[in-house]
Amino acid sequence: MTIETSTNQIEYLEGSGLVNLISLAAFHQKTGVMIFLASGRWQTVRVRILKCAEQTVIVEAFPDGQTISQNIRINQPVGLSFRMDFSKCVFESTVVGLDTSVLEGQIGKVLLELPRRVEKISRRAYQRQPVPKDVSVKVLFWHRGFLEKVGTVPTDCYWQGHLRDLSAGGLRIVVGLEKKDCFSIGQVFGIQFTPMFYQKPILAEGQLRHLQEDKENHTLCLGVEFLGLEISVEGRAMLQRLLETVEEYRRLNEESESVEPPSRQSHLI
Repeated sequence: MTIETSTNQIEYLEGSGLVNLISLAAFHQKTGVMIFLASGRWQTVRVRILKCAEQTVIVEAFPDGQTISQNIRINQPVGLSFRMDFSKCVFESTVVGLDTSVLEGQIGKVLLELPRRVEKISRRAYQRQPVPKDVSVKVLFWHRGFLEKVGTVPTDCYWQGHLRDLSAGGLRIVVGLEKKDCFSIGQVFGIQFTPMFYQKPILAEGQLRHLQEDKENHTLCLGVEFLGLEISVEGRAMLQRLLETVEEYRRLNEESESVEPPSRQSHLI
């Protein structure tokens, strides 16, 4: 078993530690999300972990439509994430077998190659951290279609907003309320932002999960979930950058709170 930690937020499991973790997840019938690319678009499928064998992991797909039956194939690279205790566990794998019922659009089993490594990420990293008050981060994002259906192309396909907060799982972007008709739940975006002025830009893809209007300030807040970070070396490197940025935001916010005047601190409490 090989275990190492990085900034106390990621634990890497290999060998017997990896097998024990996935076996425990199977024992508890843990549900998770499997993600893969098909025809240039991200596909997400809810799954239940059934068994961890010597060289394979067996998962069962929930009947959430025909996404999996139409798109998944043998040798398909996939990423899978599930929650265990106070961590989110992610790994990449490859499809090595399919239950015939999957091909008929029914609930079915998918056989995955046993991953080489599982990353356990502290749940704290998925808690949103506000952008520090002295930092302003512009977000450029553009329309990339929809995950599950073909939607109407918005009038505008490219926007600029401001980052409100960030986590390892996603971000919230603030734009003008007049852009409301450009967005709908399920929409997929390409996203680019530079979280700190001295860093290189982060380029990612995400799915719109929430919309919140603020009519008083005439703004619209978009809650976006990152896509595909579990499926490749590049994606996990991006995840590592996000973890470091979230931790930096946390540190700056704590430092800012510590220097607030006592009257202001008591008001915040």
